[in-house]
Amino acid sequence: MKIDEMNLEQVTARLAELDEEVRSAKEVEAVNKATEEKKELLTRKAELEALEQRKQTALDITAGKVDVKVIEERKVEKPMEFKGYDSPEYRSAFLKSLQGNPLSETEKREFSLVPNTAGAVVPTQTANMIFDNMTKIAPMLNEIQLLRVAGNLRFAVQGVRNAAAVHAENAPVAPAADTMVTVTLTGFEFIKVVRISATIQTMAIDAFEAWIAKIIGEDLAVVIDNEIINGGSVAGNIATAQAWADNVNQVTYVPANGLAYNDLTTLIGLLPSAFDANAKFAMRKSTFYTQVLGMADANGNPIAVPDIASPGRYSILGYPVLIDDNVTANEAYLGDFKQVVGNLSSDIRVDRSTESGFLSNSIDFRGTAIFDCDIAQPTAIVKLNV
Repeated sequence: MKIDEMNLEQVTARLAELDEEVRSAKEVEAVNKATEEKKELLTRKAELEALEQRKQTALDITAGKVDVKVIEERKVEKPMEFKGYDSPEYRSAFLKSLQGNPLSETEKREFSLVPNTAGAVVPTQTANMIFDNMTKIAPMLNEIQLLRVAGNLRFAVQGVRNAAAVHAENAPVAPAADTMVTVTLTGFEFIKVVRISATIQTMAIDAFEAWIAKIIGEDLAVVIDNEIINGGSVAGNIATAQAWADNVNQVTYVPANGLAYNDLTTLIGLLPSAFDANAKFAMRKSTFYTQVLGMADANGNPIAVPDIASPGRYSILGYPVLIDDNVTANEAYLGDFKQVVGNLSSDIRVDRSTESGFLSNSIDFRGTAIFDCDIAQPTAIVKLNV
């Protein structure tokens, strides 16, 4: 059967057969032939999976369904995981190629199985290490609904919800005027380039992996976190979520006069109760330690309480605090940040080049992420302003 006539089940079965054939192959020609076929099969598999995903999304939108549970499970029950090439041979081949070190025959064979269209696919373990470093430096990434869907994304989420009504016996029932909100995300490139001496070739694989994951992950996180909070390129951001108005969705105070206890209680009162359960404060470290920590209520009780289970973490009047220095000094946000929807529309990439560093005997490493975000429910966030 021709590859372009295979369905997803047949492609998957054939890929499994090819893996067995490659393991038992004794001739280079047989390995090369299997490699070419596997590339074509992986391309066909990607096409079929994308087709199924688009079909299901279209059916869900047409039917007015919102798969909130899947999104919540991805974020709450387990950390985001990247799926890709995760064999030990591929990992070592990828990292050695970044360093510019020679590959073993086994590593060359594993590396050659990656489709040409995939480019420098980061191994699963390395990708997860990069993402772990991103969330450490930018905690907001762990708070928003973070998806990983290839290409542009358009989906529906719950909008206005009306309360149930009392029903008079035998009277006709009118459907509630609930609404759906459409969120459309595209993608913007975020890039980090780091140059280092070619002596990087002498590093052990594990040490090099940890180094590249930390450098790329942390520096990509800073710019993406800033986009989520303050915007610049993305579809929507926290700072411009609403048209801010005093006593409607924001509280304004004068930092020189100090933040008052009533300012915070008023802010909490402005947040709709529908978003209260998941609400958290987000503020800069200096704002928390100079304006909030040490503040007491009318009875002299501190309003900022340390989290015994997580040293260094606090809550304000029962609401957890996210320390994020991308929030403007002396300002803060309170809200359900899960109403912010972000999408990493492609795998994080890491590439190398020696061309620009030829004269200095150095290597350039470039990390790339494609990201966009928007706010499904802007009223889920209120602001402490200056």
